[in-house]
Amino acid sequence: MSYDITATNIMQEEGVEPSTMMKTTCLRYKGEFLTMMFEKEDALIVKVSPGRVSELIDSGTGMEFNFTKKRFKEWVLIPLEFQDEYEDFINEALIYAKGKDKK
Repeated sequence: MSYDITATNIMQEEGVEPSTMMKTTCLRYKGEFLTMMFEKEDALIVKVSPGRVSELIDSGTGMEFNFTKKRFKEWVLIPLEFQDEYEDFINEALIYAKGKDKK
């Protein structure tokens, strides 16, 4: 499912709201970054656990996000070729954010 459709749907979840980051529209959960499309790489960025970031990179599904020459340990780029799975990745990011919220 496309990012736009998924973003519209996930904004129905309590605590999820639109915002901006790096001059781009993003989604946040209770103020914390959740996901956005990163047009420079034609990829989705999601915030998930560091272990999951490594899994996605190792499987070839994800790419390291290091836009500022610094690796973001909880952020991973998911290329457009996996667009059919964007809804799953965004929901995974929301579950991760909700888990962090409980701590």
